[in-house]
Amino acid sequence: MKELSSEFVAHIRSRIPVHCILTSSAIGPARARQELIQRVDTDWFSFVDDDVKLRPDWWSAVTGMIGPDVGGVEGLWSYLAGDKRVDDYTRAMARLSKLLRQESWRDRIDRAFTGDTLLLAEAVKNIRMPNIPVWEDEYIRRWVEKNGYRWLRTPKVVCDHLRTYNLKPSYNVGKYGYYMGKLRVRSQLKRLSQLPIKVLFSLAYTGNPATVAFAIDKDVNIFKGALQAYVQRNSGSPLYSLAQP
Repeated sequence: MKELSSEFVAHIRSRIPVHCILTSSAIGPARARQELIQRVDTDWFSFVDDDVKLRPDWWSAVTGMIGPDVGGVEGLWSYLAGDKRVDDYTRAMARLSKLLRQESWRDRIDRAFTGDTLLLAEAVKNIRMPNIPVWEDEYIRRWVEKNGYRWLRTPKVVCDHLRTYNLKPSYNVGKYGYYMGKLRVRSQLKRLSQLPIKVLFSLAYTGNPATVAFAIDKDVNIFKGALQAYVQRNSGSPLYSLAQP
């Protein structure tokens, strides 16, 4: 891993009362987070990815949700600063869910995010993460909840992504999401069948044609990954047991 920029370090110190900043050169997000967790010597610690910017109220927002049964608090994020098509599509889907009187992604946590998250060290004690390229965030959440703690997310946006959304890992999102029991081929087929309505609504709501290609590429790749995992599981692949907490 490259050395952290002085700008990023200064930003972190301006947002969080820093005890120390730990970095990892381990290859892969799961191995890196595993190594960092083992080096923590405080009761609480934060994961902050270097492609995010914490808003001024991040610290007060996440610490304000701490309670005796809370093991993790993730900050709600926005892609507006880094990828407008993602932010537009996200807003469109939240609006569509409201019109249909359904929960939106903001109302539930389908997949945890540790890019700007405060964690209780005791809640992740003795965690042993498999070397998975994605979903390591969700694996951490499952461990936290397995230990009897709650995982929360701030109700308002407190973090901004500063990069373009990377669609390349979406295939692995489907594959390892299936291994972890978070995704099913049938549910992904249902998502694909709803895709025409979603992209048309998004286009009408935002006027941004880039949201269409983004949504199609993401959902199709996730379905392909889940389908491959389904085939591998039914052929007795040992990979299926790797991601179980």
